[in-house]
Amino acid sequence: VNPAFSGGNWLASPRGALVVLILVNVWQYAGMTMVVYLAGLQSIPKSVIEAGAIDGARPMRRFWTIIFPLLSPTTFFLLVVNIVYAFFDTFGIIDAVTNGGPAKATEVLVYKVYYDGVHSLNLGSSSAQSVILMAIVIVLTAVQFRYVERKVHY
Repeated sequence: VNPAFSGGNWLASPRGALVVLILVNVWQYAGMTMVVYLAGLQSIPKSVIEAGAIDGARPMRRFWTIIFPLLSPTTFFLLVVNIVYAFFDTFGIIDAVTNGGPAKATEVLVYKVYYDGVHSLNLGSSSAQSVILMAIVIVLTAVQFRYVERKVHY
């Protein structure tokens, strides 16, 4: 048994608190992700899947060669949206559950911007951090559109 998680108080250890926040974020967006994937699956024409079956492709082969490539726009959309959510929408959970602790283990950049600006009243540092955060998100999104979208088949 890992001593960091013994006793059941996961929020008391830095590693345990981070695991809890990751699980909460995954749980929070799993529903939306599944609904969007379900919509993507329903938009695939049945005739294309039937054509693969007629050609003799087994179910796993049909999934990997027909369904999965046709879901690439949906996957690309979810990748971009979930990364933006991961950067900006984690603030509420961190503030409500851990307040950036223990030992600042769950203090991500968006929470640090808030803490420095509101609690420490260090507005210059907070403003600079928010510009850096915005630049990181813009660069990440641009990289995704440049390299990941090449593999998207519309």
